[in-house]
Amino acid sequence: MADLDFTDAGVVITGAGSGIGRSMALEFARQGARVLVADINGDAAQKVVDEIEAQGGTGRSRAVDVTDSDSVSALADEAFEYLGRVDVLCNNAGVTWRPFRAVWNATLADFRWMTEVNYFGVVHGVLAFLPRMRAQAGHKHIVNTSSLATLSTTPGHAPYTASKHAVDGLSDVLREELIDHGDDFGVTVLYPGLITTNIGETSKAVRRQQTDTDLSDAIAYEQIRSFDYPHNQPKPPDNVGKQVIEAIRRNDPYCITHPAPADQLEERKNLWIRGYRGH
Repeated sequence: MADLDFTDAGVVITGAGSGIGRSMALEFARQGARVLVADINGDAAQKVVDEIEAQGGTGRSRAVDVTDSDSVSALADEAFEYLGRVDVLCNNAGVTWRPFRAVWNATLADFRWMTEVNYFGVVHGVLAFLPRMRAQAGHKHIVNTSSLATLSTTPGHAPYTASKHAVDGLSDVLREELIDHGDDFGVTVLYPGLITTNIGETSKAVRRQQTDTDLSDAIAYEQIRSFDYPHNQPKPPDNVGKQVIEAIRRNDPYCITHPAPADQLEERKNLWIRGYRGH
């Protein structure tokens, strides 16, 4: 695998108008990369570009709706025209819901909306960028944002968790396919724990924009047990960009912002093993 030099590298990040995406955009720019900052909120994306330029970096903003494949294809066209090449693609745009609610209080529209943004947003990004990135010389990298919710269990968050499990599956298979075909191409899954972003409010705004309702009056999930795990301890997003860049440098398949829920993963592994009866 060739080493990726971030100096003058072309980087595209969706959902980069705030939170984790903003952290990644600022850090890539500090490393000398040219960053295309994409977000459904074009004004928010431009504010991040203003920050990049204030610190001496280079960036451009673009409004994009990751649920719309044509919008993402247009983003790819602009990226290759503006950057010349795309060395790193971060499919980071995502939504959640507040308040949490039980599966039996969710609707089909809830599941579809969450899947359209969190999973198909990644699919659209991969399909729009991957062919041209594969044709480039040198190391390329895709970072897909999942969630520690897929390594743990969070009652009241089923549509979100399910959509992020789909991101895991897509990413792991894509990585093996690229290895199988000898591509100098890394795929990293980013697993954020509880990062103090405004995703709750931005998700409501996106939901209102796309469906005319933010479901603030939904029946909140009644939590019975405690889920006081280390990954549920809040952290600011500031350091996530550095973690992502280090993961890319090491070509790590996974980047985790909090301690992994080792006990839960071990219990799950044992239950999987026990599930086979050999009949």
